[in-house]
Amino acid sequence: MDGTLQLWLFQSAGLFLMLVSVVAVGVGALMVFRPQYFHHLSLFLNRWVSTRNFDKSLENSYRIDHWFYRYHRQSGAVLLIGALYILYYLVVQLDRAVAERVFSQSANYPPSLLLGLLDAAVLIGLLSSLGAIFIGLFLLLRPSLLRGLENHANQWISMRKALKPLEMQRDMVESIVDRHLRKFGIFFMLGGIYITVIFLIFLPKLCT
Repeated sequence: MDGTLQLWLFQSAGLFLMLVSVVAVGVGALMVFRPQYFHHLSLFLNRWVSTRNFDKSLENSYRIDHWFYRYHRQSGAVLLIGALYILYYLVVQLDRAVAERVFSQSANYPPSLLLGLLDAAVLIGLLSSLGAIFIGLFLLLRPSLLRGLENHANQWISMRKALKPLEMQRDMVESIVDRHLRKFGIFFMLGGIYITVIFLIFLPKLCT
């Protein structure tokens, strides 16, 4: 990493942590000396955001199968040509030495790991192109043979069930903080003051 960029990242991280520590001191002071103000602030900030509105678009099913079957010759030909080109490039045109050199220049990783990743990528590309060739031939010649595979693979997975745990409110941590408000406030104040002092000592050295 470039030295200037690395220095800028260190300085940005230091300023961010220092800002967080100052905020922690302020919040801790509210929790210790003005708990009623902290409760008002907590009620203002503690608002529930439902994911139902975000994942509603994911619940809509968009079927494009009829388009492929209507234009099965055109889509099969395009898929077949693309798969044959990828297969030709990986088998004939790919220069392994050049690819290894590019990989080694773009990423600072052990050569054995880079070679393994390159071999895995080539293998996945070969298998994918072979599969695409068979599907392209079926679309071009006998699209009806893909009906069974399509019905088996085209299964709807509801995102509402997967995201349901995000819709459950968990206030266990909040209840613990409310029962020991002053103790947590003292902890935030001491931690924020400690971090602030540390960064006030070492941040000027990072900036020089």
